[in-house]
Amino acid sequence: MNCGAELLEAANFCVACGRRQAGGPGWGPRWSFSGRWFAPVFVVLTVLVVLGASVFVGHLAPVTAPSVPRRGGSQGVVAGNLPEGHPPLVLPEEIKQAIRDLAKKAEAAPENLDLWKHLAEVQYRAGQIDRSSLAGAAQAYRHVLERDPNNLEVIRNLGNIAYDQDQDELAISYYQRYLKEKPDDPDVRTDMGTMYLISGKTDEAIQIWDAVLKTNPSFFQAQFKVGIAYSRLNQNDKAIAALEKARTLAPDDDTRNQVNQVIARVQTPPTGGSAAQPGAQVPGAQSAVPANAPAGSFQAAAETMLREAPILGPKVERVEWTGPATARVYVLDFPFDQMPDDMKRAFAERMQGRIKEQKESHKIAEATHFELVDKATGKVMDTITQ
Repeated sequence: MNCGAELLEAANFCVACGRRQAGGPGWGPRWSFSGRWFAPVFVVLTVLVVLGASVFVGHLAPVTAPSVPRRGGSQGVVAGNLPEGHPPLVLPEEIKQAIRDLAKKAEAAPENLDLWKHLAEVQYRAGQIDRSSLAGAAQAYRHVLERDPNNLEVIRNLGNIAYDQDQDELAISYYQRYLKEKPDDPDVRTDMGTMYLISGKTDEAIQIWDAVLKTNPSFFQAQFKVGIAYSRLNQNDKAIAALEKARTLAPDDDTRNQVNQVIARVQTPPTGGSAAQPGAQVPGAQSAVPANAPAGSFQAAAETMLREAPILGPKVERVEWTGPATARVYVLDFPFDQMPDDMKRAFAERMQGRIKEQKESHKIAEATHFELVDKATGKVMDTITQ
């Protein structure tokens, strides 16, 4: 799971956390998707191509594996493009068998690093349908790195896989290692900033992107993400200024329209009126100040944060404050119990990071407790403590 925000059709980036999306600028090979139903077929065909287009003839012809492409989060292209009601996807058995055969071939040739990199790429592609394959991709790349510790392509790819698995600290460590040798790579530095933002280290993320913009003033992704970060800190004037500059750097009309939507969201009046940006409607926009908390208080800021959180925000029915820093958050149709454990941990860590920001901003020293309560059943699904 990435930040969890619902993506617009043809979105180049996430309007909530700034991550590049599949097919967007800098994602990797410039593939395009002809429709939401095409995505599952596309990924399967991609796996076949990377395997050497030979699953059905029993011969795995080695090919040069490209660098792992930048993804828009661990759900990848498939989960981001499935139509509503589409059944879960599984890898065809013939592809699973072909990957097992390729793994055996690599294990029999531990010094054939090209083959191991090829295996890693195949497993990464398969990981867009079956998340367990991402671990295999990382393991294969680590095999290469043990024998070729200065391979920058592999170091970056390991960072990318950790990025896609929402392993923030691990991704940062690989990116830092890569940047020691290539400090001027704006893509990697910007991705590292995204990991800081998602882990709740917003000030550090802004510093990273400001440094990128000093040497690459026209770098759209860094400029856009600065705006996202300031909006997270509720510094709306700085957010709007950064986003308006990002709008001038947008590479195409679709991207420019998406920036307009983010600007409109930031400009939404506190009383929940329409956005100031004409014609830019933001689905699910919430009132910026809760009715049951004083404006400017920690409670108001925390409730705003909850209502603006990707995925969770639109599901929040009401927030009941049971103490100065404790609340019951009633949600509708939020399938927390159905999330895999790693997704639950990632969700909790991100919420803790955002709550921490609000605590620091409002000088709250005591522990905070937010119970997620299913409105329909009254069941407490989780308690987020910071």
